[in-house]
Amino acid sequence: MSDRKEDLERQINLTFAFLSANSYSRKFLTQVWIRDNVGDYKGLTDTAFRKKLQRDLAYLRRVGVPIEQFMVTSGIAEGQQAYRLAQDSYKLPEVEFTPDEAAVLGMAGEMGQNQELGAFARSGWTKLAAGGAQRDLSTSTALTNAGDLGSLSAKTLDAIIKARQMGKQITFEYRRAPKDAPSLRHMDPWGLVPERDRIYLVGFDLDRQEPRTFRITRVRNINLGADATHPMPAGTNLQDMVRAQLRRKSVLIDATLRITPGRAVELRAAGVETPDGAWFLEDVDRDWLVRTAAAHAPEALVIEPKDVIDDVIALLRKVENEVV
Repeated sequence: MSDRKEDLERQINLTFAFLSANSYSRKFLTQVWIRDNVGDYKGLTDTAFRKKLQRDLAYLRRVGVPIEQFMVTSGIAEGQQAYRLAQDSYKLPEVEFTPDEAAVLGMAGEMGQNQELGAFARSGWTKLAAGGAQRDLSTSTALTNAGDLGSLSAKTLDAIIKARQMGKQITFEYRRAPKDAPSLRHMDPWGLVPERDRIYLVGFDLDRQEPRTFRITRVRNINLGADATHPMPAGTNLQDMVRAQLRRKSVLIDATLRITPGRAVELRAAGVETPDGAWFLEDVDRDWLVRTAAAHAPEALVIEPKDVIDDVIALLRKVENEVV
């Protein structure tokens, strides 16, 4: 792979990392997090890492990605250099892009009302692919290792992009749970939406005749079909659609935890540190919190609500009995 293509993939990795961080209330990335989680930065010396990161950030800003730099003044990352998307800087000039660029980034451009990817497309992100739009997406994954982004294959992304660009339906195998048998689904795809380190395929479910969302890590073997018959309605906000469906499927709660410094990164990433050193998590899936807190015990302890504390204890006792 040429140096330019390596640079391109690393810059797109970094781009998606910022998009993922934007789903959380803290909305920033530290240099430490970037080095540990974004590909091609690992293994570099401190000096080489800083130079490469600054070069990538400068390039992203040059093509219109609104990244601002600041020093964290509180919380576990206090004193660290950090970066975030400057929300007020999204009102930038429209950009022209070639069919090749559109083939790579058409999904972001056509999401329109998706406040994360759509905003990034309007900000000039399409220019990012100009130097490497000809690369074969089926042979590499240009995504960060965080959450579902690390599991989303380039082949899957390429198939969805092509379906949107060509206005085609898709068929795919879907598993509700890892041990379930796959079922064949038919959809008119509308877009991909990142939400709290997860990615959802959104579109019109032709089997159920209604808009649906599917977690992308449970989708396999995507194939293009006939012409799509249900275009995305004007004004549709895919992000809101995903969040609404998640609320219907799960119980969202607020919780407070005590977390050992440097531990339970997944829980810390989903919350904000309070002045007294606790961690506050807002609108998190209750079942996810119970399982994740149990997995990180005793480094992570739920302080409230009490019913979640009880369920964490019950889960730990169940596991202990099964082991014994």
